[in-house]
Amino acid sequence: MPEVTDHNTVSLSEQAAEWVVRLSDSQISTEQQADFEAWLAQDVRHREAYEQINRLWQSVTPEQREKRRKPVGLLSGIILLLIGFYCLPLSTWLADEQTATGEIRQVTLPDGSTITLDSDSAADVVFDVHARRIILHRGRVFAAVVPDAPDQDTHRPFIIENRDGTAQALGTRYIVEQTGRDSRVSVVESSVSVTSRDRPDQAVTLHSGQSVRFDHERIHAQEPISPAATSWIQGRLVYRNAPLSQVIDDLARYRTGFLRISEAAAQLHFTGVLPADDPDTALKILQHALPIGINHYTRALIWIDAQT
Repeated sequence: MPEVTDHNTVSLSEQAAEWVVRLSDSQISTEQQADFEAWLAQDVRHREAYEQINRLWQSVTPEQREKRRKPVGLLSGIILLLIGFYCLPLSTWLADEQTATGEIRQVTLPDGSTITLDSDSAADVVFDVHARRIILHRGRVFAAVVPDAPDQDTHRPFIIENRDGTAQALGTRYIVEQTGRDSRVSVVESSVSVTSRDRPDQAVTLHSGQSVRFDHERIHAQEPISPAATSWIQGRLVYRNAPLSQVIDDLARYRTGFLRISEAAAQLHFTGVLPADDPDTALKILQHALPIGINHYTRALIWIDAQT
């Protein structure tokens, strides 16, 4: 049983996190269950803390948390490290170019083009006699493409490829982003041809100012890009009446751990500028701007809720 100590030594959130880990093991004994019930009965705040931490834990992808039997002393920070490890495929770990959480970095390519990798992104650079390819494994990339070298026998296309398909430059500047659900291409200048991996016969051409979501099976309707689509390159996140759920999803890219938001808070909207390089300050700005509460359950677990 986790030792019940003064909360200044072991925080209530940490005690609750230990119990969440222990109870996630299907082999918990009757004695351990009794110890847990006794811990809950000690203070009404114990049950509240446990339920809040458990709600966050349950929101993590089920296959990543299923039956992980770890030592009893694990805290939520260790949980998150393990989840992060199992969520990342080997291709991401071995990618040519990678950025850490909170890092934004520009890379000059062999042909003089540049790519800018957003926080927590990974890509391979594959140049050969046939094509110039960027294989995006994770995150978001901004490409500024220059014409192919004149000494090449044939013009090599510039292509960003990912899990869902390809985006081939017909001009110069564009963004490709991969999320857990799908991908998005946003064209800043000139044109880009987008193709779903499983439906190459349904390619679409986007022009400057246009954006589209796509997955491996289909391409959705075109949309205008945000005027601030490239603001993240300068470390700023600019919003105009954006759903708070979108804002929190963006901030999560720049901060280690998990940011979770209630359904009520997700319906709020935000207009303003946030610093991408300081997500904790960004959260404080949101708290001053909107009627929300930000609850920290250790540094790695944050729950955002609407205040009435």
